[in-house]
Amino acid sequence: MIDRRNVLTGLSVTGSLLAAPLAARSTGVKGDGVLDVSSAEGRLRNFIMMRGALDEGLITSWVSARYYGVVEDRMDPLFAVVSAVWSRYRQVADGFEAVNFELAWFTDPLTGKALETWDNPYTGKTCKVPTGGMPPSKIRFGKDLSFHIAREIPGLQMEHDVLPFDVRGDDVWVTERSRTALTFPGAARPFRYSESNTFHAKRHDLTRPGATRVTSEVSFTNVCSWRPWMEMGDRPGHLTATGIGRQNASPNSLPPAFVAATQERRPEMLTNPGAILQPLWDAG
Repeated sequence: MIDRRNVLTGLSVTGSLLAAPLAARSTGVKGDGVLDVSSAEGRLRNFIMMRGALDEGLITSWVSARYYGVVEDRMDPLFAVVSAVWSRYRQVADGFEAVNFELAWFTDPLTGKALETWDNPYTGKTCKVPTGGMPPSKIRFGKDLSFHIAREIPGLQMEHDVLPFDVRGDDVWVTERSRTALTFPGAARPFRYSESNTFHAKRHDLTRPGATRVTSEVSFTNVCSWRPWMEMGDRPGHLTATGIGRQNASPNSLPPAFVAATQERRPEMLTNPGAILQPLWDAG
């Protein structure tokens, strides 16, 4: 349920072009030294620069987090997760649309190795661990930063908002949060997932003339139902995760655990991530 970012065909994971702004694709919005986070236009421009890009080039982003089980007032460390998102953004009449693809691995928190099985301390069962992430999808941010998914998902309820920017000196923060509930046929209760991402960037980067994107450091938190693969049945409790991430990241900063697992199981994602998104991007 995590959502993330961009792609150009044929770029290597070690290529410096993966994170380079494409000024030639700029929408023409120029930094003028004044940071506008009050007007609707200014909020949209700066949020997209921190989360995505004003140009249509590749964006690589990642998250590294630890999951905990929460039962009553006890918080137990369970496993970790590393994920990367590739996406592309483009301006449309009513805001910005993006195509995204996420690949995630649940990992051993000590060794960093992607898990194939996991011993559930609550049930004593050994559970098969799936690959995580989201398939290619299209989203849109309206001019008012409202969030829209291109294809309706039956049984999904979502609340989404972007909080006011927090600006202090050269530091700029903005928090995006979402709350979802997905009802599955035959399930006794919906799967709930709530997420908060706080993006931190620098004012001088956002106001740089000709800038189309900035690198943002991310603070990540989620709360969600037990994941189905954990086979928890109707046991009370839930999961929560906390971690760090980066938007518009250099490929050299991808978590080593993510790179190792992807090289072993999905190597094409490190050599040609653009091939995954290209059909959806071309569909317009």
